[in-house]
Amino acid sequence: MSPRPEAEAEDRAVLQLREKVLGPEHPDTLVTRSHLAFVLDEEGKSAEAETEDRAVLQLQEKVAGPEEPSTLHTRDNLATALEHQGKHDEAEAEYRQALKLREKVLGVEHPDTLETCFNLAQCLRAQNKTQEANELAQRAAQGARKILGQDHPFTRKCEKLVEELKPS
Repeated sequence: MSPRPEAEAEDRAVLQLREKVLGPEHPDTLVTRSHLAFVLDEEGKSAEAETEDRAVLQLQEKVAGPEEPSTLHTRDNLATALEHQGKHDEAEAEYRQALKLREKVLGVEHPDTLETCFNLAQCLRAQNKTQEANELAQRAAQGARKILGQDHPFTRKCEKLVEELKPS
């Protein structure tokens, strides 16, 4: 789903207020910045999103720590922005770090962990690393079926990727 055209302007307005009232390092301010970076990436402004994600990630690691769920979310978003720019090696490294930390902090079957599995599988597929991509896609699909149910949109998305990665 693409963001609404006004989403970037709204996020920037909210960010300005949060920075003024809460300060630039407040967790709510950082979450707003992370969301702005997500919107920028969705609008095709991936380089700008990468810059914002890197700045937010640095502050989140300082303020909340590298294992805090919102920090992990930003790391996953950074990997996505990198991938959208064709920086697959960098994206893969960020996804691997996010996956490792999400497994540790949230568990292997948490929906966010499964999402990172799926994202890493897509990144690996783009690099023609199909065997590992297939393994991760299957893991994401199995976990999604168990946790979210067979009819959940994420489950169907994972199953579609598994189907696409099947050897011909």
